[in-house]
Amino acid sequence: MAIDAALYSGSKCYFFHGSQYLRVTRGDTGPGTVDSGYPAPISNWGWPGGFGAGGIDAALYSRSKCYFFKGNRYVRVTRGDTGPGTVDPGYPAPISNWGWPGGFGAAGIDAALYSGSKCYFFKGNQYVRVTRGDTGPGTVDPGYPAPISNWGWEREFIRIHFKSLLPVTPALGQFMDTQFTELQKLYATVHIDARRGSTEDLSGDPNLSSLIALDVGRCLLGQPTQEQRDLFSHRNGAGGNDLVVYVVQTLVSTNNSNFVGCATHPDGQPGAAVVQNSARWLTAHEVGHVLGLRHVCEFPSPQNPSPNVACVAGSNQSDRLMFPNVQWTHPPPDIAGAEATTMLASGLTRPLPF
Repeated sequence: MAIDAALYSGSKCYFFHGSQYLRVTRGDTGPGTVDSGYPAPISNWGWPGGFGAGGIDAALYSRSKCYFFKGNRYVRVTRGDTGPGTVDPGYPAPISNWGWPGGFGAAGIDAALYSGSKCYFFKGNQYVRVTRGDTGPGTVDPGYPAPISNWGWEREFIRIHFKSLLPVTPALGQFMDTQFTELQKLYATVHIDARRGSTEDLSGDPNLSSLIALDVGRCLLGQPTQEQRDLFSHRNGAGGNDLVVYVVQTLVSTNNSNFVGCATHPDGQPGAAVVQNSARWLTAHEVGHVLGLRHVCEFPSPQNPSPNVACVAGSNQSDRLMFPNVQWTHPPPDIAGAEATTMLASGLTRPLPF
């Protein structure tokens, strides 16, 4: 069952659904206790001309006054914590009297929120913030209407599992915990919630012992080695869109690069391999690759002596998460807006069930 509107009223709270409502005695948190005799019909409030008897759209607490909205009209009621109170003279009245910019909400609103000296009114995917007292329309703050997405509720999530070819000692456990915590905090800034999955110790599997020094070839995305295929096939407990981070002793490359992480993975088995070290955002960097990010620059190499964007130590490039040698100048590293868009567009990030 959904609710249409809710009203804070001191020691009581009211919840409206269709033509009925509940009155609940509660504190700051928890469901509280429904008072005896409820649900009851909204018509008990006796609003003029049957206003709101079939249901309301929104309700606003405003200390000695309460406002109830239905369609393009509203009533203002003088009341205490309980009871219907008394509808003030001149109501119902049109919402357009509030004079919100561009006719916002004139045909009706979806929700209202009292927040001390500020009140918020929501319609569709926009809202206005209003500075006001107990009564009157107040003044809409500059910059409104604004999109509700500004509140940051539109988030997506990823789930990350850890599997280690090394024995999971307390020190290694701390490494994995730090890697996940730093990733989680950094990704939260771009509206991605990271959730911790399982942790599995694979060190006792003799079939995997040869992979502890993992051959990653040139570590090129889309070109996993046979050893990477063998390791990444171990996804016990991981869903199809979950990411698995494998902890190995060393990463062996064919171009003599000193890799501490590699995000190359077989199709349908997303994840990365990392080496235990002091780079706190190493896993965040490698998972960034899995979510579609590329390095912000490249160091010259025999294979690529003149990269399109050469890395400059100490520049803003080295502030970025995707700086290639994970030696960030001003940690925590940064994720650019375009990178966040790429990450959110990945098929591995999923909408929160909100």
